[in-house]
Amino acid sequence: MPRILHLLLCLLLLYQLPLGVQAQEQPAYKNAFTVKLFGLSVHLKESPYPEMFPNRIDNKGYITFNYGAIAGYERFVVRDVISVRVEQGLYADCAAVLAGFTHIGWRGLIFRKNRHSLNGGVGPTLVYRRDWNNIKDYVDDGYFERKGDWQYKFYWYAGELEYNYKLKENTDLSLNLVPGIPELVSFGVGIRKRF
Repeated sequence: MPRILHLLLCLLLLYQLPLGVQAQEQPAYKNAFTVKLFGLSVHLKESPYPEMFPNRIDNKGYITFNYGAIAGYERFVVRDVISVRVEQGLYADCAAVLAGFTHIGWRGLIFRKNRHSLNGGVGPTLVYRRDWNNIKDYVDDGYFERKGDWQYKFYWYAGELEYNYKLKENTDLSLNLVPGIPELVSFGVGIRKRF
C-alpha cells in the first residue's frame, strides 16, 4: 500500500508541476493592435523635384516629413513569435498629397531581451497616391500605374522592421522602419497593445 501512495503522490506532483510553471510564464497574447504616427522619409537618392516637397528638411529633399498614421492588427499563430499582420496607412506623402498603403504579411520575432524586442515582416503591399501628374513641372517616369486621379504600385513583397520597448505587461512603445529600397526609408512611432 505505501508503494501505491508513493506512486500516486509522484503522479500528483508531476501533474501539478506544469501548472506551477505556467503560472510564472508571461500571459499568452493572441492579438495585438498597433497605432503609429507616420513619419519621416529619408530618400536614398537625390530627387529631380525637391521643390515639390514642401515639408523637406534639406534643399535637395533627402529628408522629408510625411504627416499621417498607420493602424495595424496582428494575430499570433505560433505563440508570440510568428503572426499575421494587416496594416493600413494614410498620410500626406513627400509632395504633400494624399497617399496610403494596404499591407498583409507574416511577422516573426528576431530577438527579445528584457524589455526590448525586434520583429521583422514581409508580405504583399499596395501603395497609392493622388496623381502627381497634376503637380506643375512633374514629369511622369512610369514607375507608378495610373487609374483616374490616382497612381499605384503593387509589391508582391514589402518588408518592415519593428523595434518594441515594453512599457507595461501588454503595452509597447513601437518604432518601425519601412525600407522602400531603392527609393527611400520611412519611419514611424506609436503604441502596440497586446491582448
